Amino acid sequence: MNTPSASLGKNRIHQIDAEVLATRRAGAYTVLTFSANQIAAAAKPGQFVTCSVGEVGTGLILRRAFSIHDVSSTGGQGGTIDVVVAPHGGGTQWLAQRRRYDKVNVSGPLGQGFKVPREPVSCVLVGGGYGSAPLFFLAKVLAARGCR
Repeated sequence: MNTPSASLGKNRIHQIDAEVLATRRAGAYTVLTFSANQIAAAAKPGQFVTCSVGEVGTGLILRRAFSIHDVSSTGGQGGTIDVVVAPHGGGTQWLAQRRRYDKVNVSGPLGQGFKVPREPVSCVLVGGGYGSAPLFFLAKVLAARGCR
C-alpha cells in the first residue's frame, strides 16, 4: 500500500511500502533491492532513503538511513532501488533478514546528492566500507555522461 508523497519545496519525498525483490550478500553486508518506482525516478547519486524496521512491539521505532547504492528505472516491477545494509544492531539485523515479497516502509529520496559535472571529465571515486555504497550509482551516472 502506498502512502501519500510529501513535498518539500521542489523536492518530492515519497513514502511507500516497498516490496523486497531480492537480497544478496556482499561480504559482510546485505544488499536489498526494493520495488520503488517513484523513489527510483526521482533519485540522484548521493541521496538516501530511510526504512522503518522491526515489527509492532519490538521497540524498534526509529527509522534507519541508507545511501541509495543503485537505481534501475526498468524491469518487470518498474523502478527499483538498492541499499546496502551493515547488520550490526537490532534494526539493521531485522532489515537484513527480509526476504523476497516482504514489505518495508521506505521514504525518499532524501538529501541533496552529489554535484555531478556537466562536461565529461576524469574522476576518481574514493570510499571505504558501506560508505562506498553510493559511489556505484555515481559511477554509473558519470559513465553515462562520458566521464572517465
